[in-house]
Amino acid sequence: MAHSRAAHGLGAGVSRRSVIRAGGLAVASLGLPGCSVLTATAGVGDDMRVGVSWSATELEAFRDVLANYRGGYELVPFGDDIASALGARTAGRPDLVAMPQPGTVAAGLDDLAPLPEDLWREEYHRYAPSRDDRHYALPFKLSHASVVWYRRRLFAEHGLEPPGTWADWMDLNQRIIDDPDLGGAGIAPLALGCADGWLLAVSMENVLLRHFPDTYDALSQPGYDPRLWTDGDVEKALRMLGDMWSVPGAISGGLDRALVLQYPDTVQEAFLYRRAAMVVAPDYAESVIRSFGTAADDVDTFTFPAREGTTPPLAVAGDLLVLVKPARRPAYNLLRYLAGPAAPVPWIRDTGGFIAANPDTDSRYYSDTLRRLASEVHEKEPRFRLSDQLGPAGGKEGLALVLQQLVHDLASGMPPATAARTAAPKMAEIAGAYR
Repeated sequence: MAHSRAAHGLGAGVSRRSVIRAGGLAVASLGLPGCSVLTATAGVGDDMRVGVSWSATELEAFRDVLANYRGGYELVPFGDDIASALGARTAGRPDLVAMPQPGTVAAGLDDLAPLPEDLWREEYHRYAPSRDDRHYALPFKLSHASVVWYRRRLFAEHGLEPPGTWADWMDLNQRIIDDPDLGGAGIAPLALGCADGWLLAVSMENVLLRHFPDTYDALSQPGYDPRLWTDGDVEKALRMLGDMWSVPGAISGGLDRALVLQYPDTVQEAFLYRRAAMVVAPDYAESVIRSFGTAADDVDTFTFPAREGTTPPLAVAGDLLVLVKPARRPAYNLLRYLAGPAAPVPWIRDTGGFIAANPDTDSRYYSDTLRRLASEVHEKEPRFRLSDQLGPAGGKEGLALVLQQLVHDLASGMPPATAARTAAPKMAEIAGAYR
């Protein structure tokens, strides 16, 4: 996610002339929407701009990745406005962009320079768009988005097992609710964060992908018919979520409180305050869990349950490195640095929550959990998160907003079937407006 979160990421360098490490960051306006420039190096006439969507912990982790790079650069955090980085035509436009939305990359190939072919690996075909046998996006950071985190010790102490199917999960939730030492003691099965609607989208995407993959794939196609949102499969997926979230005692603090919880708060509900047994969040939740010192042996994950008897793809996210035309030599130099297997090691080792796209990155730097998740991402069939492929319809004014309203309706007492029937046409209307 993550999220997203991806979601989802990349990394690179710093010159010896930089005084930033000792003296802090110089912040200047770029004249681009939602942006500031973190000037990381002085350089000698060859500084170039790197556009990213990351903030807070992830932005600092990326700066650590860049710390061993010897060239000049300026780091430009676009946040939610990252899509505008490909279309910017001002003097301050970025040269290299870490783009978390493959749909935006695919639609903006005319604004991009092709990659040096020697950087391309056959494994990258699964994640990056291409055209006319030329490659325009280099995968850097991958994200496993079909993850449910759970408290391993709690499960072991109470004889609980991770669920294999959706029915198993519903039964597990009810068992936790009914246990006087768990639900009776104020521990809910699930933490749910609704203030960041992308986190709700992660759950929706996984239900759709892992139970109705044909509909998921149809919605992922350019030029799809928005009426697909009113297809019975979408409504069934929404109903499944409503049935789970609306069970009394299922959500930590109740649905009203969940509506104001943001992504980090949601992870903390389970692993810091211990008011929930599980939380749905991409692999990069590891960096939040690490930040408050949770013991590694109390953290585990299971893959989001799928329809019984099937082996559907994983939901993944990823940050793709692209060169904006006209690409200058310093941008190519930084791209080559980031393409190397050692570049993301500082993020993996020190912050966590990072899966390297380059399969040659040394796996010993991953935690045990991330090593397993990285293996799944590299070995299993991937599908990019639907919201990252839908453009504006997948953002905070689209799918995320519809899901927030779904939770609000459930909190107000609306039956899950009614809430699902209400949400599906709203999403079709929004998607149609962006056609």
